[in-house]
Amino acid sequence: MDKTPKVFITQEVMTANYQDVERFGDPVFLSTSEVSNVPDSLHNRKLVAFIRSRFAAYNPSIDFIAPSGSPIVAGLVFAMAREKGTTFNLLKWNNRDRQYTPIRVSIEENQNVY
Repeated sequence: MDKTPKVFITQEVMTANYQDVERFGDPVFLSTSEVSNVPDSLHNRKLVAFIRSRFAAYNPSIDFIAPSGSPIVAGLVFAMAREKGTTFNLLKWNNRDRQYTPIRVSIEENQNVY
């Protein structure tokens, strides 16, 4: 069983350089498409099914999610991630340093933050 972390990139943007994600694991692009505005769109159903199939190998204890592109697509990926756990490894893009910063976020429901 492969224990190499994967970096699940929510949407590939052709003008972006994703080389830095390789510091954290093997890149896996989840989509290239945008969500359709058409209600009950067949495109959206296919897009969700495609993302879900690519995201099936996601392991929240070792893998990362790198939000990229459409916030709607990223939201779909985060909803799918929530089905697998409540603590996530994320990669946040830092424009100043031109690199990703790892962040671990827990959304445990019983945590009191304030």
